[in-house]
Amino acid sequence: HSFASSFLFTWHTHTRPSIMAEEKSNDIPSSARVWESAVIGADKSKVWKAVKKCTFPWSASVDHKSTEIKGDVNAVGGTRTIKYTDATSQTLQILEISDLSCTVSWSVISSDPAVKYTSATHQVTVKEVSNPSGKEKESFIEWTTDFSNDAKIGVVEDSRYKKKTAFAEMGTFFAKKE
Repeated sequence: HSFASSFLFTWHTHTRPSIMAEEKSNDIPSSARVWESAVIGADKSKVWKAVKKCTFPWSASVDHKSTEIKGDVNAVGGTRTIKYTDATSQTLQILEISDLSCTVSWSVISSDPAVKYTSATHQVTVKEVSNPSGKEKESFIEWTTDFSNDAKIGVVEDSRYKKKTAFAEMGTFFAKKE
């Protein structure tokens, strides 16, 4: 045996099992959580009033005229049918609304076209920034999504991107409100 053939044999036999293990690990289901946060230049009560309705008034991708609310807007169990400008339609079911903690949670119960995962639970919380960066009031907002174990990395990263886009849109929306 030459050194090269001995090296190749050793490399192949020692690295191949780890490659196979890596390929197998891609098949192991695991749930994913996306957490993003931002500071919005607006009073907490104003931000909470808009967020808790789950109609996304700040979003340029929502067709606001066709948003449909079923059930009491302030009640758990109610639904929101959101139509997006790209012709997607999703129905959200409200799982939690808390005026005490300024938290709202929902799940997408139907989507046309269908989403590529079994479930996702979203939670948005709004808090007052007690030491704002300037003289204006600010709100801290956090948005968490817990995906089922069949959500692929592309879905997770798209969710992260959409949260960051939403926060930028909120900043613009609340800056011009009054």
